[in-house]
Amino acid sequence: MKKQKNKMKTVYEYMTVLFAVVGTLSMVSAVGAIETDQYLLGASAVCVGVASFIMTLFSQQLYSEAK
Repeated sequence: MKKQKNKMKTVYEYMTVLFAVVGTLSMVSAVGAIETDQYLLGASAVCVGVASFIMTLFSQQLYSEAK
């Protein structure tokens, strides 16, 4: 049972890192899109970035609750 919980903590940790990387890359792409006057692409990249950062916070909360 302990091994299963330890495995879930590892999954939550990897989810946190993945969502943080995706959020950061999408914010960088949003800046690039705004510089080239592609505002719709920039707005959609910002939405993906914000959603990814929210999921990062959620997976950090799940990681801290897992024992």
